Amino acid sequence: MTCSRMEHDGMRYIDGEMTPEERLEFEEHLEQCETCRNSLDGFRELQSLTGRVKMKDQTDEFWDNYRKSLYRRLERKTAWIFIIVGAVMLIGYELYRSVASFGKITFEKVALVVFAVGALLLLISVIRERLHQYRGDKYSKIDR
Repeated sequence: MTCSRMEHDGMRYIDGEMTPEERLEFEEHLEQCETCRNSLDGFRELQSLTGRVKMKDQTDEFWDNYRKSLYRRLERKTAWIFIIVGAVMLIGYELYRSVASFGKITFEKVALVVFAVGALLLLISVIRERLHQYRGDKYSKIDR
């Protein structure tokens, strides 16, 4: 058994997830390799620390505050929607002005068109992803 394998199998050994043959091979290697013994001690300490962590049930106050934070997030999403719509309107207006007074092709006009196409593609991608995510949300019908 190699030391690199020992790094990956330390927690399996501690958790009792090894077959008897693997366990015997692991213990034989531990007798010969101080590095792996030290690593194993570190894994045992980690298990001891994580074993002391207890999950507590959340209070009603916590859930009320959580719901309030959801409303704040909704407000922020609404604000971002207004910002995005405003930016799209400005870009659209500038595109219209550029096309209406087409004249000579300038660097600014080309840059504006490239920026508008990129923004439009990004917007379409985000909308498509959100729709796909919304359709696949298994928690959307849960009352909170």
